[in-house]
Amino acid sequence: MRRFFGHEFVDTTGACLSVACAIHCLSMPLLIAVLPLIGLGFLANERAEMYLILGAIGLAVGSLAWGVRHHRSWRALLILIVALAFITTSRTAVEGTFEMVFYSIGGILLASAHLVNRHLCKTCPACETEDV
Repeated sequence: MRRFFGHEFVDTTGACLSVACAIHCLSMPLLIAVLPLIGLGFLANERAEMYLILGAIGLAVGSLAWGVRHHRSWRALLILIVALAFITTSRTAVEGTFEMVFYSIGGILLASAHLVNRHLCKTCPACETEDV
């Protein structure tokens, strides 16, 4: 029997957080004027963006490092590296619309890495016998 906070739960949570990050980046230019009116102005804050990004990256690094150790497959980790490259580029090298696009691509790639890792876990004989 698997624990509630097992590896599948972490990958699912990480994928959802990564998609939320991508949606946040895409929707902010449209919602920036409306959010304060409905009491959600804190979502337009750069701090909220950083919490989403750091949470998604933290879950991804932990989960995918565990996956590589167990599955011996680097596919998910390579997707994570590309996602981190997009996110880093968006923070350091591009501005305006391209920043939003790079962030969104990075968030979607983070979610994809979690889904690949989850698939590897479901098809891995070592994971089937493990309790985590």
